[in-house]
Amino acid sequence: MATTEQEAAHLTRPLTREQCYLCVMTLVADPPKTGPSKDSLRAAHKKFLAGLETEGRIFGAGKLENAQEKETSDLGFGMFILRAESRQEAEAIAFQEPYTRAGHRTMKLIPWQRTEGDITIRISFTNGTMTVDRRSFTFGHG
Repeated sequence: MATTEQEAAHLTRPLTREQCYLCVMTLVADPPKTGPSKDSLRAAHKKFLAGLETEGRIFGAGKLENAQEKETSDLGFGMFILRAESRQEAEAIAFQEPYTRAGHRTMKLIPWQRTEGDITIRISFTNGTMTVDRRSFTFGHG
């Protein structure tokens, strides 16, 4: 299939780049004996991620696994993709993650520039909202 001149120009144009950071969390082998327990941090962790989602800061988050096939990753336990213009900004946000701050996880930041993909609708499952352009709609839970 031949590429037209117009298609070639489109495919080789400079791409818009969105600076992000992969925030990879790994469980520590020997968690702290004092301070909040791992179980008590779960709600704070979820609230932290929900706050980032509400601000439009995270591109995605979750465990690094395929539970159905019992597949895990040696990259880490979980991760979130944080929209941040600089490493300094990313660190200031990412290291506030409750498990990491309490010493139950380590955090590694890996720079990533999103240049391709298509996102035209923003859905917040946390808030039950969908945003198209600058208009928001609420949808039901259930």
